[in-house]
Amino acid sequence: MKFIFLSLTCFYTAVCGQTNSSKIVDVSAAQAYIKIAKQLESGDSEKTIQWAQLFDTKPCQMMIRGGVVDTVAFKADMSAVYRSNPAENKSLQRGRQFYHNEYRENLHALEQYIIQLATADVVDSVRQTLYPLLPERLQSADLFPKLFYLYYGSADATGNSGLVLNDLLLSYKIDNYKFGVLASHEAFHAIVSVAFQQKLKANINYDSPEFNLLYLMEMISEEGVADLIDKPILGQKGSPVYATVEKLRNNDTILSITCLQRLDSLLTQANASGAILNNYASFQSLSSQFGQNGGHIPGRFMGLVIKEGKRLDNQIQSIEDPVSFFLNYNHAAITLKQKKYPVFSEASVDYLKKLKRNLLKE
Repeated sequence: MKFIFLSLTCFYTAVCGQTNSSKIVDVSAAQAYIKIAKQLESGDSEKTIQWAQLFDTKPCQMMIRGGVVDTVAFKADMSAVYRSNPAENKSLQRGRQFYHNEYRENLHALEQYIIQLATADVVDSVRQTLYPLLPERLQSADLFPKLFYLYYGSADATGNSGLVLNDLLLSYKIDNYKFGVLASHEAFHAIVSVAFQQKLKANINYDSPEFNLLYLMEMISEEGVADLIDKPILGQKGSPVYATVEKLRNNDTILSITCLQRLDSLLTQANASGAILNNYASFQSLSSQFGQNGGHIPGRFMGLVIKEGKRLDNQIQSIEDPVSFFLNYNHAAITLKQKKYPVFSEASVDYLKKLKRNLLKE
C-alpha cells in the first residue's frame, strides 16, 4: 500500500476528477488483452499484434511506471501460453505463465463478463455495499472512483487515490457470487485514501518516523473497515475464494493481539521519547514489526471489535482518521472487558492524541 500511495496519487486529478464526464467503468485494458490473446491463439504474425493498445491503457501505464509490469517479460509469457497447444500448459503450476493460462481457460467467459460490466449497473451495486460504511459527506458522485478492469498478473485488486484496479478474472469469479463486492472493498480504499491525504496538515515530512507510524495506522484502519464490507460475504462456504479467506484469517486473533501488544509498547515508549521511532527508520521495518498482510492484521480484528463494541458509527463519521480508529478500538475493548481484548495504556492514548495534533487537521 505504501507503493500505491506514492505512485498513484499523481493520477487522482487526472482520473478521479473526470468521473462525471467519462465512463466510471473502464474495461479497455481487459478488451485489449483478450484481443491480443485471440491473435496469438490464431497464430497471427508478431508484426500485426498491437501490444501498444494494451500497454498504453491508463492502468497498464501505472503498473509499468511503478515497475510492476515488465513489458518484455509480459509479451514473452503471454506469447508462450497462447501460442502453445492448451494440453502443453496443463503442467503449469505457478508463476506468470500459470495465470495467463488461467485466463486462457476462461477467455470466453471473460468476454461475456466484460459485456455484463458494460450493461449491468456495477456502480449501483458497489454503492449499495459501500455507502453504509462511509459518512454522507463522502457519498458523492464526484468522489466515486474510476473502476478499471485488467489482467493484473495475480488474483488481486487494489484501490487508492480515487481509482480501483480489479483483476478481471478474480472479479469475474467473485461477481458471479456477489456482484460488486470486490470492487466495493477497493472503492472504500480509493475514497478514504484521498480523504486521508486531504486531512494531513501541510508541509509534513513524509519520510519522518512519525509520519511512517501514522501511515501504518492508516493502512490498519482502512483494512479494518474495508474487511467488514467483503469478508463476511466471501468468508462463507460456497464463496469462490472461501479457502483463500480462511487462510488469511488463520490465527487472526492471536497474530493481531501480538501486534497490538507490540504497538502498545511502542506507543508507550514514544510518549516518553519520540526518539524510539528512529529505531524504525524505514516504513518497511515499522510495518514488518507491527502489522502483517498490508495492515489486514491487526486491522480486521480491530474492526470486528469496534463493531462488536458498538463504536462503528463513531468510526464511520471520522473514517479518514486512523487515530480515531485506534481510539474507537480502545473504547470498544474497554467496554468488552470480559473478552479481555488488548487495551492501550494511558501513555499510548496520550501519544495517539499527540500524533493527531501534530499531523492531522481538526
